[in-house]
Amino acid sequence: MRNVIVHGHIFKNAGTTFDWSLARCLGDGFLDHRDDTAMREGRAEHLAELLETTPGLKAISSHHLCYPLPAVSDVTFHPVYFLRHPIERIASVYAFERRQDAQTRGALAAKEKSFKEYVAWRLREDVPRTVRDYQTANIAGFHELPVRVKAKPEWLRTASDRIANSSCIGVVDRYDESMVVFEHALSPLFPDIDLAYVAQNVSQERKAKGLSAGVKEVLDELGDLAVEALIQNAYDMALYRQATQKLDSALDEIDDVDARLADFRKRCARLSRRRWLRL
Repeated sequence: MRNVIVHGHIFKNAGTTFDWSLARCLGDGFLDHRDDTAMREGRAEHLAELLETTPGLKAISSHHLCYPLPAVSDVTFHPVYFLRHPIERIASVYAFERRQDAQTRGALAAKEKSFKEYVAWRLREDVPRTVRDYQTANIAGFHELPVRVKAKPEWLRTASDRIANSSCIGVVDRYDESMVVFEHALSPLFPDIDLAYVAQNVSQERKAKGLSAGVKEVLDELGDLAVEALIQNAYDMALYRQATQKLDSALDEIDDVDARLADFRKRCARLSRRRWLRL
């Protein structure tokens, strides 16, 4: 049986760092899939064709991972998703789009608007749902629907079921612990799995303040918009809590978790030192 990691890469959810680790560990066995049109239009058929034409493929990452996944007789898929606190994520989206060298609506708006003005614009129903229950829509497979279609309870149920049924659900603000769980879950199938990393594409503006302080700061900056931002991310908040609880349960089942976490961080530190020496 062939085992394949499929990473549903959600915008601004640490996906670039995870993909960096997969590329470093798996080499040509990893595909950072960028042909979005092919994945959106071909869906399961396109993914099945990729597996057939790339026999050495061990992991694939896509912003448009299709559901349902194809039924391939000799393949077992191992879905991976990362959840992020939706309010903290809003600030990361804004910081990224302000510095992004692009002509997208989001990048242009971020450069023209203050943070609060940008969020007010993003919360409009005629604007892409990037900060409106986007994680729920993505995991449930509905993020490509017209932007005026609001998230529905069945989206949350579908996304929640996918989180419950996957052994590799990460939490962005607990990334190292997530990687310990991932390595523990995947090592029987991928004996040489090593997900140590050098952080990629990271905004530093609020990172040092910690999650709780960062979320409070964002809500304070939003002022009268804070309640609307929370309402329009209620499903994402529920999924984030579910992912956090799942991570806690997975860590409790690993006997030597503290030793594994310390070893993982040592490997990351060695990678960072090597990178620094090359600069």
